[in-house]
Amino acid sequence: MKPSIRCLTTALGLAASCQAPWVMASATNTCEWFSGTSGTGPMTFIHNVGSIFVPRDAPDGSVIGVERLSHRTSSIEPKSIRCDNDGSVRLTFNAQSTAPPIGGLPTGISPLGTLQTNIPGVGVRFSLGFPFDGSASNAFTPDLGDATVPFSAHHHQGMGSALLRFSTLHSYITLIKTGPIALGAQTFDGEKELFSGRFSGIPGKSFSARLNGTVTQAHCGTNTVSADPVQLGNWDQKDFTGISYTTTAVPFSITLSDCYADSSNVHIATANIRFADASAIPFVTSAPGVFGLTSDSTAKGIGIQVLKSDGSTPVELNTDVPLIPISASGTVLNFTARFYQTEPSSDVHPGIAKGALDFTLTYR
Repeated sequence: MKPSIRCLTTALGLAASCQAPWVMASATNTCEWFSGTSGTGPMTFIHNVGSIFVPRDAPDGSVIGVERLSHRTSSIEPKSIRCDNDGSVRLTFNAQSTAPPIGGLPTGISPLGTLQTNIPGVGVRFSLGFPFDGSASNAFTPDLGDATVPFSAHHHQGMGSALLRFSTLHSYITLIKTGPIALGAQTFDGEKELFSGRFSGIPGKSFSARLNGTVTQAHCGTNTVSADPVQLGNWDQKDFTGISYTTTAVPFSITLSDCYADSSNVHIATANIRFADASAIPFVTSAPGVFGLTSDSTAKGIGIQVLKSDGSTPVELNTDVPLIPISASGTVLNFTARFYQTEPSSDVHPGIAKGALDFTLTYR
């Protein structure tokens, strides 16, 4: 009996010695390259923001597209990082900006974390989601409560069985107009590193973050007026019965061509028009949308009023007036115009009535 007891004791001893390394490996209290994936070295995350349009005349500091693009991107290399903590150590993470920060943004626009991309006039902000937002026992918590790059974070609690396995980067991306943007589709090249991440326990850089996609200024290249001049018709002097009397409105339009716009209508650019005086023609301040006749007119006591397409709403003059979103297939701005009596009937005199306005188009 004794030999068999010794064999049994030896067998149990061997089983115990085989289990000991596994128990130790499950509580490394650090971050390391996961041995189940392909090698070590920095991972590369390239966020594809797609095709984004920005109105040509949007002011500096404007958000391009939507406020926060949420992207989850896997590393282009088959690698991952594993972090473990039983709560006895303080693990750290640092998101360090590589691209230079942008200063000189308009007052009221926070420069925090606005990084220069490879596209002149376009900056970007990154805010990271899990596992850098403190949302779970296996997530790092930002030291200052904000996960906007650049920032540092820590982990100092027990993960239990929920070890952190990191191979996907979740970012909230905000693109910002920081200056003039060239015409045509401007491309994020996917080559410029914008920020990197570093974990405690792993020497050097753990990952690199980049962008690809395009940014295009939304605008129209040419415009054509349907009739120049707009014929407002012939009217008898006796038709003008009192101040603010108006004739029948006559429609006219301005057609915008060669337009660059988002065909999906996600990123909208609105055409704005400013009608301004030509050759110092006076505006009638008491009557919206009304301007005086040219100096070579012989009619007296009347002006001309510009209206929106409904034929009743005056278009404010010397002011940028938003109209409609532009379309890649072309855009038509519809208006009407009519004579407007500005003086008592006794001061209305027949003759030739001419008017002229300059207009400027912007896209916001």
